[in-house]
Amino acid sequence: MFAFNFTAKNDSQTQVTDRVVAATYEEALATLQKAGYTDINMISNAATAINLNDDNSRNRLELTAAEVQQLQRQPRLLMQLAMLFARNVSWWGPLLVWWAIGAAMYGFTSTAALIPAALLALHILGFIWSKVPMILYNRTLEASAWHRWTEAERIMRALARWKSWFKIAIPEHEIIFRLATAEAGQGRLADGLKRAAVLKHDASLKPGFYESKLSSLYFAARDFQQVALVQHTSRKLNPGVAPTIDLATTLARRLNNFKAAELLLADIDNANLSQLERLFFFSCQGVISLNTGRPELAITQLSEAYEITAAYASMPLMQVNVTEIRTHLALALCACGRQVEANPHALAVHTMLLAWQDTAMLQRLKDALRG
Repeated sequence: MFAFNFTAKNDSQTQVTDRVVAATYEEALATLQKAGYTDINMISNAATAINLNDDNSRNRLELTAAEVQQLQRQPRLLMQLAMLFARNVSWWGPLLVWWAIGAAMYGFTSTAALIPAALLALHILGFIWSKVPMILYNRTLEASAWHRWTEAERIMRALARWKSWFKIAIPEHEIIFRLATAEAGQGRLADGLKRAAVLKHDASLKPGFYESKLSSLYFAARDFQQVALVQHTSRKLNPGVAPTIDLATTLARRLNNFKAAELLLADIDNANLSQLERLFFFSCQGVISLNTGRPELAITQLSEAYEITAAYASMPLMQVNVTEIRTHLALALCACGRQVEANPHALAVHTMLLAWQDTAMLQRLKDALRG
């Protein structure tokens, strides 16, 4: 069973953010519809829902669905940590009150003030210690988004050592794939493939998962033909919306096979997609529309995708999607003669495109802005 986060309007037309428990995404959606909810927006999909049969996944229940949504909208890690720390006010609040009373009555250096101060300091240190894996992992994702592969490898090796010393929630396969991807990004694709190969026959991984992750290695190595091939294999092993959109995006964005990409998307019913799936769906549609002579439609599709990205500001890799969307949105606006509106988008993506060394796209943007 899984717990799916959602937002919707209840019988009294009040907006609610909550969770629904079901065996599948489709069952969760049907349950909400049967209960009379309207304007349903599924925040979780089959890949991101909480697995109630897995201890590490079940730990995510500590945060309510509303708190998760609030955290996801916060792009700064420091603010995320502050929000998480604030949730523990029932622990540090009484200590703070105890310290304030002790300091006021007996002085800052008194035993009455020093004891709660020491306990408060221990609580803060314990909180920071427990969040070290989260901090390291976020730094790895940030470095990967900017293609700073050497930094990503260094941090991921530190996280691997941390996992060998302490129990943390980050799965071993995630560490292996992140390290392998960092190696591939530095021109050591063979090393990355060798590292990842230990998971090829891992029965604990879902069908198609290994191939899906393998595409990240080839992407980092800029071998987009191979990316499409392993994504095709992943989709055959595990048919579904996410692998279909992934493959369509690669075909459209990297291989200029817009017809094949459009055929893949035609089989998807976007009415029942999760919020994240809609983001990628509209983004891919926008790329196709732009490159097949329909820039006005592309603006609508890309604008819808861009609007959804705000709900996932806390995800470091969302910067990649934001850059892709805003780049193509700028191109679509230019194609409609709206260079002034395109300028802010082009300016916003310039630094990341430089980091990716995507000279072709930079030149394309430059030419489009000239009109």
